[in-house]
Amino acid sequence: MDKKNFIIRTVLISLILISFSGLAFAEDRSYSIPSLDMDLFLQNDGSIHVKETIHYSFSGTYNGVYRDIPLKNGQILQNLKVSTNGAYSSPEIIDQGTSKRIKIYLYSDAAKTTPITSKDVDVTLEYDLSHVLRFYNDIVELQYKLVGENWDVDIGQLNARIHAPSSDGVKYWLNPPYYAKNSSWQGNTLEVTSKTVPSGDYFEVRMALPKGQFSSNPTNGTILNQDALNQIEQIQNNYQNQLNFKGTLYSILALLMLLGIFIPVIIYFRYGREPKIDYQAEYERDIPTDDPPALVNAICGPGFSKKIGEPDMDGFKATIMDLIDRKYLLIEKEPSSQEGYGFDDSLFLKVNPGKDKSTLKGFEQDVLNFLEEFADEGLISLDQISADLSNRETAKSFRETYMDWRAGIKDEYLTDDQLGKIFNKKGDTYLKIFGIVGIVVAGIVFFFTITDPLPAASYALVASIVLGLVSIISLLLPQKVGGQWTTYGEEYDAKWHNFKKYIQDFSLIKEYPPESVAIWNKYLVYATALGAAEAVKKAMELYLPSDQLEGSDIYLFHYYGGYALLSSSLDTGITTATSGSGGDFGGVGDIGGGDIGGGGGAF
Repeated sequence: MDKKNFIIRTVLISLILISFSGLAFAEDRSYSIPSLDMDLFLQNDGSIHVKETIHYSFSGTYNGVYRDIPLKNGQILQNLKVSTNGAYSSPEIIDQGTSKRIKIYLYSDAAKTTPITSKDVDVTLEYDLSHVLRFYNDIVELQYKLVGENWDVDIGQLNARIHAPSSDGVKYWLNPPYYAKNSSWQGNTLEVTSKTVPSGDYFEVRMALPKGQFSSNPTNGTILNQDALNQIEQIQNNYQNQLNFKGTLYSILALLMLLGIFIPVIIYFRYGREPKIDYQAEYERDIPTDDPPALVNAICGPGFSKKIGEPDMDGFKATIMDLIDRKYLLIEKEPSSQEGYGFDDSLFLKVNPGKDKSTLKGFEQDVLNFLEEFADEGLISLDQISADLSNRETAKSFRETYMDWRAGIKDEYLTDDQLGKIFNKKGDTYLKIFGIVGIVVAGIVFFFTITDPLPAASYALVASIVLGLVSIISLLLPQKVGGQWTTYGEEYDAKWHNFKKYIQDFSLIKEYPPESVAIWNKYLVYATALGAAEAVKKAMELYLPSDQLEGSDIYLFHYYGGYALLSSSLDTGITTATSGSGGDFGGVGDIGGGDIGGGGGAF
């Protein structure tokens, strides 16, 4: 690299790093409004004098803040004054049609050249508002949003003082009431303290004042020729009743959902506990039953989450191993028609022409027919199977064979009546129904409560999350948790479990070894169905002479990698068949209608 290119690359890298640093710096700042102090002075002529002090806490560098004040129905803002404590400032008023934006630049120096960085600043605004008070025939109404919906951050606490001409005969409401912390009259001043008001929500005061406290000719008020007190009281009563109803409903829902999480426990104790059996053996030396290995796999196959009566790939491979053991499939060590291919280069199987395939079960014929599809001059190359199953179309064909094989086993051995003699699925079915219903209910409640600030909504929200988690767990729980073995099924599973324990325990096999290589071969077949083939293979290597090992086709099939290659190929086939685009499977203002409010932010 020459010097010129080196310099260019260094500059580019530096610019990129600076850009990222700038972005990180720009994002590494935040601010909050711990509190807002506000005074409203209700004037005799119907106008309002407002003084609000916003307490900002900045972390990082900011140029300033802004305050949006919305105006409607001929309302007028005038006599604005801005002052700051903790920073030098320069205000700017921007007319936005239906609102005024007061933009206040904040500086750290008197020359007003350096923006503020990481400090607390108090911004005070004073202004007069006309036509906010409404003069009805019977009362004067103030409906004023002390905190509007358009603040960029939460207002930590509002401290408001509404100075009325007199407290006599005044009725007031705070909406929503759950944001009110305290409120009381101090002389003619209503003092209100709020809890945190989240960004995007509002907090308003509503007052009904006697008309005699104001001028008979309020030039700066809005005059409306109608009675309003009864209507306002009705609106407020309806609103409070609505809040009470929602609060009660949320509380009931929360209670019901929390009680609902115990339903899976009840289902387990009713349907999931296993029956007691007399069988007490610690292990099984002999193969417990003469059932086909695929059936044993379907009932007792490995994996706690496996469904009872559902054969899987271990059973499919065990069926192939069984066909080898029973000589329906032969291993060709040195195929004469394939020069250059030795046993170490590729592994071949061959369908034994001396065996009558018609004696096989339907699911066994499915496996044999699948393998014969890959035969070339009578030889079946596992390498070729592995290569072909990477092709999507071939993999889909294999998946159809696999599904037919599963269906064949279930049709012959595991119909609903036959499976019912082994395992009762009722509890698991109830668990799954609970899971689906629970997720639906939890989702609906979560949707309606996640944005509802009503305190009771938070209880329902938490309960919906808990119910949702329990419901998801219920759907994922293995069938064996909710369901239960019959007495026969429990003993059947226990025997095969103890047989698996025996074939995996080298000390037991050493003490009680099988009597012949033929029994070892059977062990290896059923070990494949139970997911323990590797343990039996190692035991055979430890306890059988080499000449007997060389006479075991099943062992040789494992030893020379045939089983591993077959497993990899079939797993690849299933994965390939299920992947790919698209898939193949499958008058008077209502609550919250108060004036002003607005919001603000920082820049």
